[in-house]
Amino acid sequence: MAHETRMESDSMGEIAVPADRYWGAQTQRSLKNFKIGGETMPPQLIKAFGVLKLAAARSNMALGELDEKLGAAICQAAEEVVEGRHLITSPWSSGRPAPAPRPP
Repeated sequence: MAHETRMESDSMGEIAVPADRYWGAQTQRSLKNFKIGGETMPPQLIKAFGVLKLAAARSNMALGELDEKLGAAICQAAEEVVEGRHLITSPWSSGRPAPAPRPP
């Protein structure tokens, strides 16, 4: 059974990204092109980034600076990162975290 994908784009063009992942084109290219070393970003650092994003989203929603619907999507994604449910990228890649999922 084929996995569903969505198309993402960056300055290099379009690339298929698994539909159930939050990352974008640059991270997908990183996974494809940087199969060097076995190192990954420390899980504690990734968790800390998730905690930081969650706190920032909650704070900005409380201040009225972040739309509630978008903020809820960011909080959901950040909580999943804190739980360890998402990609830990290679420190050798140029991949970057994708924006939060689009609200329904």
